[in-house]
Amino acid sequence: MSVSKEQIRKYCRIKYVEHARSQGDTHVTIISSEVTNAFQLESDDPIVCEALWSNEFEYENYLFRVSNNCCGEHGVSIMVYRILTTIGEVGEHK
Repeated sequence: MSVSKEQIRKYCRIKYVEHARSQGDTHVTIISSEVTNAFQLESDDPIVCEALWSNEFEYENYLFRVSNNCCGEHGVSIMVYRILTTIGEVGEHK
């Protein structure tokens, strides 16, 4: 299955970011293997990290990248973002 970074970002915005915001969460965690499985990608495909650990994903969703263990144990990355309320907050953390 061929998938673009844009498709991955959109999927994660809907599944993770919007859900976390609706629950009033202050942080959102995305596990790369969950996204890889959803798109039926190979577990070592770097496209998930490239799509999500990016300025585009951060700015599009008013997030601040907190931590990432990209390519951690078993090739699984755990990406944590703080949920911001405005784009101004994003600029404050750069």
